[in-house]
Amino acid sequence: MAVSSTSPAPFSPRRAWPVVSLTTWVLSLLVFGPFLIYPVGKLFWGALVQDGQFTPSLLLLPFQDPDVWQSVRNSFGIGVATVVFSSLIAFPLAYTTARMRFWGKTLLTGLLLVPLLLPPLVGAVGLKQMLGREGVINTLLLQMKVLSAPIDWLQMEAPMVVAVGALHLYPLIYLNLSAAWANIDPTLEEAAENQGATGWMIFRTVTLPLLMPGYFSGALIVFIAAFTDLGTPLVFGLDEVAAVQIFNARTDTSRPDGYVLAFWLTLLAGVIFWISRRYLESNRIATVSRATGGGREIQARGIWLVLIYALFGSVIGLALLPHIGVILASLARDWTATLWPDWTTENFARLANPETSDARLAANSIKVSLICAAASMSFDVIAGFALAYALVRGKVWGRGVIDTVAMLPLALPGLILAFGLLVSFSDTPLDPVTFSPIPLLIISYAIRRLPYALRAVSSGLQQMSVTLEEASANLGATPMYTVWHVTRPLIGANLIAAGLLTFAFAVLEVSDSLILSTNNDTAPIAKAIFALSLQISGGTFLACALGVIGMVLLTFTFLLANRLLGRQLGALFRV
Repeated sequence: MAVSSTSPAPFSPRRAWPVVSLTTWVLSLLVFGPFLIYPVGKLFWGALVQDGQFTPSLLLLPFQDPDVWQSVRNSFGIGVATVVFSSLIAFPLAYTTARMRFWGKTLLTGLLLVPLLLPPLVGAVGLKQMLGREGVINTLLLQMKVLSAPIDWLQMEAPMVVAVGALHLYPLIYLNLSAAWANIDPTLEEAAENQGATGWMIFRTVTLPLLMPGYFSGALIVFIAAFTDLGTPLVFGLDEVAAVQIFNARTDTSRPDGYVLAFWLTLLAGVIFWISRRYLESNRIATVSRATGGGREIQARGIWLVLIYALFGSVIGLALLPHIGVILASLARDWTATLWPDWTTENFARLANPETSDARLAANSIKVSLICAAASMSFDVIAGFALAYALVRGKVWGRGVIDTVAMLPLALPGLILAFGLLVSFSDTPLDPVTFSPIPLLIISYAIRRLPYALRAVSSGLQQMSVTLEEASANLGATPMYTVWHVTRPLIGANLIAAGLLTFAFAVLEVSDSLILSTNNDTAPIAKAIFALSLQISGGTFLACALGVIGMVLLTFTFLLANRLLGRQLGALFRV
């Protein structure tokens, strides 16, 4: 969904738009130039230049070094496997949601989005506790006589990373498929029925082609997210992946392998981003009416109702398993070879005791995350509103270019942007190693989440009738007065939702936090959780307690945003 494709005619005098156009370009260059384009260019420079000499042969490093090549292959395999398993989960759920009516549908479809409330890093910590040789999974299977000896699940590092990734990311494909299914004009399928087509033929020749742009968009985001995921491989000890190799290179930015891997990951993300936009634009099919699919819904009864509840129950149960593990482990003193932990609230009490180092780490991390999330949210709401208004309502020169650059962070992995910012601003007042990482954390959070704010606001502007603004202008109101007193209140829900989404995703941001934060005194929540999980004595339980605190923050903000945006939420997760 390009914000410029359905732009209504501007209502302001034509002579004002050259000024708006120039201002939009200047502000875009000031924001994206030093904090997006320059860091990416710095990574490309490091991948092509060594010791001041142009050395393009460095780009062949992944194909020449067996260890680097293995890490790339592992990352690619994890990305593909995550997309496959996420798709297998999402397709039946999306179909059932779009075409079936059953009791509890609203509640169950809401629960499907719960995995988005917790970063895979936190869920992996809780799941790792449950999957140990003496963890609850082995204990349960042994008591049920399913196993005769415990299985060392944690030795299966790559499958565990894929499982956590699929259970965390399937909502992205589900949201896109649900939105696409809701927008299918039912008369197209009815016309096929009138021509004698059967159910499977209708799905294969009519429904599936209409769903593919939405599915393709969600699948690409899932692939990039899984390919560049940093937190989950670190928790499960899988070092032979590209993301961890780049993470390890952050302490020695003179090493070429970090730059070269970042170059190829950036190139891959850019190619996928370009293909997806070309594909979505060229495969947009006009329909007679914009339908909700309600006319094709049938009431589920009998065996179908049982199968639907079994499907939703099994998916929700598996998806909530990491969350359940985090909550239970946060209340555990010990959880070895038993189905239930040895209950205690000492972990939360320990984090609340200001005299302990763990409590200081937790308190500082919460404060840092809230400061960074609030600051980035404020920037995203203001910048997203201004940019969306200029692109949707205005006549801006080259707005397609601005729109593409503004949406690029959606496809660019956070790992890459954070590494680029780290190497770009070393030995400057923004150096996170010498000085505080907070400024770069705010910048990274803001740049990465700006596309969500831009799309949330653009969606509201596109659905709002331009005649209301024209009426204000005809009564003599200035453009600024109209924007503030007419446009802003009418898209207030979109602005609030944009702020909530950007805040929620920034609070427990993983890749940026792990790379840009260099010490525990200024560590965000995600970095503090990872640091606590490495402690030998009770560290996992403390990490889960801090994860529960972050989960509460995310739950409140995400559910409120979902209530404000409704089905528009799915459009925010497209490339």
